[in-house]
Amino acid sequence: MTPESSSSDDEFEIIPTSPLRRLEKRIEKVEGGSYSSEVNRLIEQVVDLIKSNQKIIDSSIKANNDLIGEVSKLPKKMDDLILEMREFMKLLKISAEEEEVSNVSKEVMTPLVDKLSELINQNKRDSETNQAVLTTLGIIEKRLKRFYAPAPSPGMPMRAPSSEYRV
Repeated sequence: MTPESSSSDDEFEIIPTSPLRRLEKRIEKVEGGSYSSEVNRLIEQVVDLIKSNQKIIDSSIKANNDLIGEVSKLPKKMDDLILEMREFMKLLKISAEEEEVSNVSKEVMTPLVDKLSELINQNKRDSETNQAVLTTLGIIEKRLKRFYAPAPSPGMPMRAPSSEYRV
């Protein structure tokens, strides 16, 4: 048989088989699911990352709660201080008004009384500021809890992150 005598419908081409063998092996790997272990490892790493993120969030919330507790003690202490200062001011005024005190003592006491009045007013402003900080910390705590709910138990669907934090 000569090449001219073969029918024109049968075409033959000589190609190397090594690339075909490699493709066959890759197809066998894909069909055999050999990549599933890599996917499982990736999923485990993502779950570990989520768990560590949740621990960080939990510790942030705990620290925030501790801070709120400490700051919430301040208004009571400030009120106690203001009460003590008022009592001290009354004693100073009473001692300044007594007849036995000389005019020089009154002149010395007046600036002191004025300064103490300024301190009392400053303490009131500080108390109001601390109250505003407490309110803000409460809002932050609520937002943190809303954004970072506890990790769902196995089998429970996970909540999708808000669009601000979506990767």
